[in-house]
Amino acid sequence: MRLPYVLSAAVLGLLTFVAPAAHAQTDPPLDYARTIEQSDMVFVPYVGMNRGPVYYTSYEQVPNGSPTNVSGMRKLIVNLFPKAHRQNLYNGFISQYGITDAKVLPPATACQPTEEIANLLSYMPAGYTPRILAGNYPIACSLSLFFMSESEAEVLAIINSRPVITLRASIPLCDKASQKLNISPINQRLVTDKVLTSTSTGLTGNSWDVLFESSRLALLSPSLFVTSDPQVGWEAYIKAFTLDLNAQTATMSTTTAGQPVYICTPDPLVLQFG
Repeated sequence: MRLPYVLSAAVLGLLTFVAPAAHAQTDPPLDYARTIEQSDMVFVPYVGMNRGPVYYTSYEQVPNGSPTNVSGMRKLIVNLFPKAHRQNLYNGFISQYGITDAKVLPPATACQPTEEIANLLSYMPAGYTPRILAGNYPIACSLSLFFMSESEAEVLAIINSRPVITLRASIPLCDKASQKLNISPINQRLVTDKVLTSTSTGLTGNSWDVLFESSRLALLSPSLFVTSDPQVGWEAYIKAFTLDLNAQTATMSTTTAGQPVYICTPDPLVLQFG
């Protein structure tokens, strides 16, 4: 694709280095400074709201009743529950802080059967070996187990004594103290320069124009981008857009445009069980 402008080598170098990593923030973005942690729960609100995801750092596996008969086999579902729900702490937490839970689950691929239970039931026919099922909030995920009656005692003994599900997830959050970037002056400059256009839903422009002109602005007016390294501030700014380089569009919602964005100091939240 032919680029609309011929840029200086410095600007092009900055763009080449950073642009592949650019991606959209959550919309509305998360307000990390207002994160609340309590009783193995971590609430991260959206900017300007008391709504957002509640993450859980402690889980327990709970069988969904007793094994049932299915076509001559035995079947049991094991659910992975947040301990905060099992211990009746969730409702008090939500009420205390006036939280509206966005009810976000860990990634679907975060759960797996343990090697022990998978090996034990590897004799089952195709389609009946241990299989992870999608979660149903607040259940992170479930494990479907089929087994023959001869294995039931051993299967139940394992479930009652050690994990049959593993959970491994890293939620990409930012440190509460991460620096904030006021993007309004940057947007205004690009609107004045006719790179961005205001619409009823936010700001829009040609993706290549936005990338090139904002990177040039970062080099020529680094104070707009907060940090002494314009690359860092520019990357945070670009992440506020939804970019489609094929369609050559860059859009920023009204909500995002009206709030500072974080120059993120990564502080991932690790979710683990088993």
